[in-house]
Order: sequence, then structure tokens, then C-alpha cells
Amino acid sequence: MRKGSYKSNRFPQRFCDYYGASNGLLSDKALCLAADCDGRVYIGTESGLNFLNFSDNGGTFASFACGKVTNAHASGKKVYFSAEKTVYVCEDGIIKELKTFDEEIKGIGGKDIIYVITESVLYRLNGDEFIHHHSTDLRAQGLAVSGENIISFSGRSLCILTGKRKHWMCIFPEHSTMPEFKINCVAFDETLGFIWLGTDKGAYIYDNRCGWYGHKEISCLPEEEIFSIDLTDDGKVILSSDAGLIVINNGAAKYLPATRWVCCEKVNDAIAIGNEIWTASDEGVTRIYEKSMTLEEKAEYCFDLTEKYFIRKDGFVTGLDKIKNNDITTGEPNITDNDGLWTHTYLGSLCYLYAVTKSEKVLEAARRSMYAMVKLTKVTGIKGFTARAIRYEGEDGYGTRVDRAGEEWHTAPDGSCEWLGETSSDEMTGHFFGFSLYYDFCANDEEKELIREVLCDIVDHIIDHNYKLCDIDGLPTTWAMWNPDELNRNSMWLWEKCINSLEMLTFLDVAYHISGDEKYRNEFLRLAVDEHYLINAAQHKKDDARITHIDDNLGFLCTATILRIEKDPSIRKYLLMGMKHHWEYERSEKSPLFNLIYGAFTDEVCDIDSAIKALRDMPMDYTGRIILNSNRRNLVYDTEQERWGEVPQLLFPLDYDEKSCYNYDTNPFETNWGNNSSTCSPSCYLLPYWFGRYYGLIEE
Repeated sequence: MRKGSYKSNRFPQRFCDYYGASNGLLSDKALCLAADCDGRVYIGTESGLNFLNFSDNGGTFASFACGKVTNAHASGKKVYFSAEKTVYVCEDGIIKELKTFDEEIKGIGGKDIIYVITESVLYRLNGDEFIHHHSTDLRAQGLAVSGENIISFSGRSLCILTGKRKHWMCIFPEHSTMPEFKINCVAFDETLGFIWLGTDKGAYIYDNRCGWYGHKEISCLPEEEIFSIDLTDDGKVILSSDAGLIVINNGAAKYLPATRWVCCEKVNDAIAIGNEIWTASDEGVTRIYEKSMTLEEKAEYCFDLTEKYFIRKDGFVTGLDKIKNNDITTGEPNITDNDGLWTHTYLGSLCYLYAVTKSEKVLEAARRSMYAMVKLTKVTGIKGFTARAIRYEGEDGYGTRVDRAGEEWHTAPDGSCEWLGETSSDEMTGHFFGFSLYYDFCANDEEKELIREVLCDIVDHIIDHNYKLCDIDGLPTTWAMWNPDELNRNSMWLWEKCINSLEMLTFLDVAYHISGDEKYRNEFLRLAVDEHYLINAAQHKKDDARITHIDDNLGFLCTATILRIEKDPSIRKYLLMGMKHHWEYERSEKSPLFNLIYGAFTDEVCDIDSAIKALRDMPMDYTGRIILNSNRRNLVYDTEQERWGEVPQLLFPLDYDEKSCYNYDTNPFETNWGNNSSTCSPSCYLLPYWFGRYYGLIEE
């Protein structure tokens, strides 16, 4: 039994739907929201009111064109809304005009009694007629009503209607403890009587006496500009802000940024409707909802998604390009300069999945991608020299020998395709990670012989070329350097010295593991001892202000490979030293893959709860949406990067549902993310999940 494992039960997985003029709304620009007692949503847009149809179980929107709807308020089955000076009521899909006032309507509120406020007058609905209730002392900009408690606000003042003979008590910063801010909205905590304010300085709570509490007093209150507040019966606070949607729940503020959860950074309104949250912005409306599922169900979804949309010819799995309108079905599997690494990442996921489930469907998918990787190693016609990628006639760039990025494409000896040279250590790490897993978990005798041939040819090529990869022109490639004279005795290879030492030891260990040929073990020990590669590997991560994430991914993949097959405790202790140091340095990254690899081979505390949270938070759409967080006021920035000539980045990474989908060689400390036209594959979920299941760190 492990000291640390996590039994994962069902959890709420968040999803999001998007609405605008293209799918039923009168306008993309949505200004306000309301919901009747049946949970039907009403959307005030720049061109009128939309609401879910009463005739088709909420599948489409009905429309009422009346100009800009700036206020909407529900009372039971009725929804009152206003367009400029006119107020309407909608009940059971029937809309009736109630009254046109002399001034623009600034707010609507109340339950049993409905109130409407203009700049100078508060009106009360009596039957079907609005009557003068009270004049305002200041030009009103909004209204909040709770029973007999009525509040209006005007810029930097709060006005409370009170007293036996009702009058406005107006609070100003100059003559009270009230902070200096501009009020955008007000809401009552109806149970306790506190007043919540949305301001340009954040969310505040007023205790109805002289206490004002903002972010400095209660740290979970956001500092972003707040435009609407909705307090729910189950204790949540839903806030629309200039940095997306903010939900206060369980004592913490959760940010759901644009453009994954809201259509743009500034959210005009947000309300809870049952277990859903709807948001309105200038660029559309979103419906955020949850479905109960397990991590394994999520993994099954990711596998099906990958097999349906991400498989390129031969079985390559990288990512998608050319996505239109954030619709993943429009994307095309792309060709990258690391096809071997990313396909092997997916292949490794399938190997762990097959080891756990013994699914024949999974085995066939793994076999397909394994043979694609074999083709990548043989297509060059140079024994032991593998290509980065393959492309066929009709695919992007075919026929272009050298492109603007310096990529070198060559025609295969049989003329069937083109292959990309200048192969890197990334590709080699991928091959030895994925092939070794398939060899141990999936391969039949014939496939084992094939993998043995491929990997031994690669290692022989590296040894024969003085621990380098040599391309078709006979020149060593730029990054595939494992030569001891360069790594140990050339300062230009300082950054790669230790990580490349770990890589070469991994390659030799795998070759010995699958072949039993002592020449690989002898060479392993020579480099490990005489060239102190093993000591290099004992601290293979160089402190770099967390800006070089490619080597982090390669380091953990090599570690997961070599510690799986190396049994000698005298050797393992140095490898474990290196992994411990690497994990401690990257611990703040909260990578589920890195955490689980560390936990699998040490059985020490590995922040498994953080890994599970990351797996739960990872979004389901894999569209690569642009994610915008730079307007947030609660972010803490690091400055160490300036020592290396880089721009500052976050000190702590954002949650996985506040970022775009990404591979583990990507910087997780950035604020804004994504590319609407491309995305990575779901391997970023599948690999850590099935790795954790295989090693018993995650239980279902």
C-alpha cells in the first residue's frame, strides 16, 4: 500500500456554451440578465429582449425588439425589463408595455412590490399602474430592494430610504468612514442584512452602520471593478468584473476568465440560475454548467476526442491547426517539428491505459501509433537517424525544401513522402519513452524485435558518431549533443550538460533493457562513472528562473523511463537525487505529470491533491481559446527572470481552468494564453491520469 494515494469519486466538471447573434440573440452585445421562478433566462441586449422559448423546452430563443434593454428583474413568473424610458413585463412568453416615464429608467427591484427608479423619482407598481413613491435626493444610477429596505446610489454616494417618515439618508466619503470609490451596483444579503457594493475599487460589504470591508479587510473580496452582484441561496456570490467572472465560494474567490468562460474581459452582468451561471458581455452570452463525472470518465472522453479529431495519417498525434470559431471539429491535425515527441506522449498514455484496462481497442490504437513512430525512424534511409516529422503530397508546405524557420525537408528514398531533419534531443527522449513502454506493456514477440532493432540502431548511430546525431549532410544536429567533451568541458553547453547526461544514460539503459547486450551496459557505466554523467544527473535541473520548460518535460520523461527499468540501488540513488531536486524546484508549477512521477518513484508527499485538482480543472473543449487574465489585480509577479533578460512572469501559476490547454514544455507562469486557431492534444490529461492509475497513486 502506498503512503500517498487518492481515491477519486465523482466531481462536478465545468462546461460552457456560447450565445450571440449567430445563434439566436438579437445582438452580440448583452447588457443584463434575469431568471423567472422556473429557471428560464431573460437576456437584455442592445437591440431588445431574448428569452428561452416556452414551446421547445428551452432549445431556442424568442425575441422582442425594443431597443437597448439595460435593466431586467424577475419576480416569480414575471420579468420586468426596461428600454430607455419604457418598462415592460413578460409573463409566460407574453410581453406587455406598462409605462413610459419622463426620464430613463436606472433600476428595477422588489419582489412582492415592484419599484422602478429614474434619476429623480422612485416609483411603486400598484396593480398595473406605477405611482410616485419618493423623489430622490441625488441623481440615482441604480436600485436595490429587499422587502421594505430600499437603496439607490449615485456615483460615490449611497442613499438609503429609511425612517418612520421615509427619507433618503445619503452617505458620502467626506463625512463618513465610507471609502472613496465609484459605485456600479448594490445588492442585499437578505438573510443578514449586510449590503454588498460593486465598485471601481472592487467588492465591498457595508454593515449598515459604519463598517466598510473590502479586499484589505477580507482578502477573498476581489479588487477588480465589479459591475453586478448576485448572492445565491447556497452561499455563493456571483460577481461580474472587468477581469471576467468571479465566484466567491467556500471562502475563496474563483476567477473564470475570458474567453473560455466569458466572451470578453468586461462582464456586464452575471446571475446564478439553479446550478448554472449565465454571463452577459458586449461580445455575447455564456452559460456555465456542471456535469457529475469521474476522472476515468473524463479520460474516456479525452481518448475518444483524440481518436476522433487528432489522428493524422499513419497515426501521428500532435495537435490541431486551422480551428475556426473555436469549433474543434473544424481543425486539422498539424505537422510539428516534434511529431515524434508528441506522438510518443500519446503512445505512452495508451500504454499505461492498456496496462490498467487490457482494452483491445486501446491496444489497436497504441499499435497504430507505434508503427507510425517506427516509420519516422526509418524514413530517412540513414540507419539510426530518425526524422522529426513526415509530410505527404497535398499537406501544408509539401515541396518546400527549406522554409523561413530553417526547417530542412528532404524527399524519402522511396519518394513516398518528405521528412524533416535537424532532429533534436526532444525526439530521442520521446522515442525511448514511448517505445520502451510499448515494449514492456503491449508488444508481441514480433513487435519486440522491431522495437529492439529501432532503438539499438539509434543508440549505435549516436555512439558511432561520437555521441551526436548526424543528419543527411553528415553534420551533427543542433541540439542532439551527448558528447562528454562538449558537455563536461565546454561552457557553451552549461545549460544542457546535466539534462543531456540524464538523456544519454536513459537511452543506453533502455537499449540494454530490451537487448541484453553488455556493450550498452558497459558504455552506460563508462559515461556514468568515468565521465560522471551520473553525478551530472544527480542535479540535472539548472536554476533558470523557471523560464526553460522544454528541458523540464524531457527531464521528467527520462526520469520516468530510467527509474522504471533501472534496478541497481547504487545507481538509482543518484537518479532519485536528481528527480528530488528537479521536483522541488518546479513544485510551485503544480504540474500533475511532474507531481505524479515524483510520487510514483519515491512514495513521498507529492502534492497529489494538487495533481487531482489539476486533472479535474483541465477544460473539456481543447479548443486552445485565448485566455485573458492581465486585468486581474490579485496576481503576484516574479522578477527573477530579469536576471536572464526575460520579462517578469507570475510567481505562482494560475489554476488549470484559468489557462489554455498546453503541453508540459510550455510556460505555466504566463497571464494571457492561447491561440484560437490551434490547440494541443488531450495527451496532457491522459498521460498523468493513466500514469497515476498504473502506479496506484490514483484510485477510482
